[in-house]
Amino acid sequence: MALHKHATMADLRGAIRHYRVIRFRYEGRSYTVEPHHLGRNPKTGTYELTAWVRSGDPGKEPGWRTFNYWKVRGLDVMPDNFLPRLGLDRATDPLLAG
Repeated sequence: MALHKHATMADLRGAIRHYRVIRFRYEGRSYTVEPHHLGRNPKTGTYELTAWVRSGDPGKEPGWRTFNYWKVRGLDVMPDNFLPRLGLDRATDPLLAG
């Protein structure tokens, strides 16, 4: 069985800072996302990634999702960039509120 190392915070923060699309595995699925924020959830104490999902959720439209950082595996930072998206609700996202 192969060891699947989790993504480093430096890799994720670099992708967020430079608006780079990322791919990774999460709970058995492959995702392609536009990462927007990585931070500690004040309610749970866990580190979470807030991202716009391009693909990976079968049967769901692209949209916002929060991922538990410790479950992200096989991170690939892609060469393509994205423009920051509107619609990330700072009032309801626990990582951005406060």
